[in-house]
Amino acid sequence: MAYGMAKGKEKAPSYKLASMRPDLTERRIRQTSGWIMLCLMLLAELGLAWDRRWHDIVGRDHFWIPPHIMMYTGIGGAGLITLGIVLVDTRRYYQKKAGVDDSSTISVLGFFHAPLGFILLGCGMLIDAIAAPFDNYWHELYGIDVTFWSPFHLMGHLGATIGGIGIIYAFAAQAAHERQVEHPSPRLLGLNGPEWAVVILLAAFMEIILPALTAFIPVVLGPIQLLSYPLILVITASLFLVSAYLYMRRRGIALLTVLILWPLSTATELFTPFALSFMATRLGLTYRLGREPIVDVTLALLPVFYLVCALMVEATVAWQRRSGKAGNGELRGAWLLGILMAIPAVVIPPGIVQALRLWAPGIPLTPDVIQVLQPTWLNMLITLPIAMLVGAIMAYLGTVFGDIWHWNTQ
Repeated sequence: MAYGMAKGKEKAPSYKLASMRPDLTERRIRQTSGWIMLCLMLLAELGLAWDRRWHDIVGRDHFWIPPHIMMYTGIGGAGLITLGIVLVDTRRYYQKKAGVDDSSTISVLGFFHAPLGFILLGCGMLIDAIAAPFDNYWHELYGIDVTFWSPFHLMGHLGATIGGIGIIYAFAAQAAHERQVEHPSPRLLGLNGPEWAVVILLAAFMEIILPALTAFIPVVLGPIQLLSYPLILVITASLFLVSAYLYMRRRGIALLTVLILWPLSTATELFTPFALSFMATRLGLTYRLGREPIVDVTLALLPVFYLVCALMVEATVAWQRRSGKAGNGELRGAWLLGILMAIPAVVIPPGIVQALRLWAPGIPLTPDVIQVLQPTWLNMLITLPIAMLVGAIMAYLGTVFGDIWHWNTQ
């Protein structure tokens, strides 16, 4: 028994070279399909940002508007690739191919076998596909709708969230397998390919809410207003920056995630008004209420918030390592980081608006920015304790997801 326990603590089998692995073909199948789906997911994310601005400035006259084509191309393509992986891996499972067994796949409906991440991604894309015709019918009934909160928009957001978590699971499993190789594949800045994919996906998850931040309007409670924009900011920052560090167990990862997020955000803010203006002109469309598409400088500067939060994580990690309070890549007291992140979540967005008004009055501000991101101090103080509670909870969940992704091999 003692021998068996000792064996259980041994490291997973390692191979001197990646090319010597018996499961090399399966690794290549999963990683290649994963990178294609990552590109398709980024395409869908860009289409979503464009779609919201299109609804706001042009309106919605039919389903096949250009942003929908871009968005559903990404969703549909990712869904089809996922279906292909499920069918291929099911066949390879019953053929007992190397790398396709119960330790690297899960069973679905008692017959199909595929990696957990691809199953989650497929479920998310299926939810999005089901939501699309219902959302179209909703618009036919109620017309133009630019809010996040219609039922089938929420259904679509749920599908996107499940799909995003799924593709992170898929790449995290590949990174875990890479760590079993004595001489792994080439690395850049100490990260292998699947680890870079996870960092990009976490950055994209945080960036996706920025173009829609002004949809989080205040909740009116009599004479006061409960601000909702700090809640979504602190949710994404505390969840994904904490999980990014605990997944990689490397200093600088939180900061690297934000440095990837910022150009993604800038590219989105530059692309959407250009694409809107170009396609509206080509299709002979007019703008609602005479509003011209412009680059939203306020939203382009919002990654400053994530930068502040990333520096909090990095400073905490550095202090805990120097003092010996955390070993083996641990992060103690992550919930406290979530509480602290609530402060910049409440303060920084209106601070950016005020700074632009004071130092760059020539830069136009959109009406939704003026409405949402200029709260009173009283409303900010009332919202702060709730944002702190949300931040603490999400930071704790970040530790859970970070640990799961670090060890996951399915």
